[in-house]
Amino acid sequence: MKILDKISTEQGILQCDGKFEEVLRDNLNGLKGFHRGLPVVLSGMITSRNGWVEVPYATLPASAADLSCATKQVTLPNLGPLWFIPGIKAEGAQADVMRGEETEILGAISHFNLRDATIIIPGSHSKHTIIRDGAIRSFRTYLTGEMFSALTKSTILGAFGSKTCETGCSWFEEGIRIGARQGGAGALLNRVFSARSRVLVDGMPEEHAACCLSGLLIGAELSEAIATSQDTLWILGNGRLPELYQRGFSVLGATSKIVPHGSAAFGAAQVARALNLIQ
Repeated sequence: MKILDKISTEQGILQCDGKFEEVLRDNLNGLKGFHRGLPVVLSGMITSRNGWVEVPYATLPASAADLSCATKQVTLPNLGPLWFIPGIKAEGAQADVMRGEETEILGAISHFNLRDATIIIPGSHSKHTIIRDGAIRSFRTYLTGEMFSALTKSTILGAFGSKTCETGCSWFEEGIRIGARQGGAGALLNRVFSARSRVLVDGMPEEHAACCLSGLLIGAELSEAIATSQDTLWILGNGRLPELYQRGFSVLGATSKIVPHGSAAFGAAQVARALNLIQ
C-alpha cells in the first residue's frame, strides 16, 4: 500500500464543535485523488462517547478481522458510507482501554509482518501492547506523559520550569537510571522529589530539573517493559517521544526499533481489506 496524500490539522473532537460531518467533508475535498465512492474509514476518539459515532469497545484478542466485525457503518447523503473502527478493552483485574492506538498497532503489525512483539506507544497515556500470532493479545496503560504534565503544572516540582532537554542530556539519562531502579511500591514517589532536591543541594542546574523528572518517569515505565517482555521492543509514535524512549531503552541496555510514521493509515487499510472494501 502507498500513501498518496495526507492532511494533519488540530481539528480534534474538542475543536470541531460538533460539526464533524462538515470538518470531514472539507478535509476529504482537500486530499489529492479523493473522489466520491472511495471507502472512508475512521478511527480514534471520533468513535468515542464524546465523538461523532460511539462504537462499543471490541474485546481481546484483536486482529484486523476482529475489528472489522465490530465496526459501525453510517451512511450520509453528502459523504456516502462511513465505517467507524472501535477501540479495544481488557476486562477483569487488568481492566484497560485504548481507542485509536489499536489501528496504529495493526498498521505496524502489517507493515513489518510481526507475529510476536511488544509495541510501545509513548504519550500522555503510554500503551504497552503484547502481540501474539499477529494479533493484539494484551496491553497496559501508563500515565507517564499526563503525570509529567500534572507534576510540572500543579506541584512544587514545576518551580524550575517544565521545558525538557535534548535526547542526549546527561540529566535525562540520570533520571532514566534512577527511575528504573528496583524498589517498593512507593519508591517512585520518593524518587520524583529528587528533581527538586538535587537542584537545591546537589548542584543540578535548574534548567535541567524537568528533563531529570521526565527521565525518572520514563525510566520507571521502561523498566516495566524490559522486565515483562522477551520480545523485540518496537516504539510507535510521532514527534520526539519515540527518540526519547529509544534513548531510554539504550541507557538501560535494551535494544528497540522505531516504527516509521503512517501506521494508522496502514491499520485502517487492513480493517478496510477485512471488510472487503479494498483489495
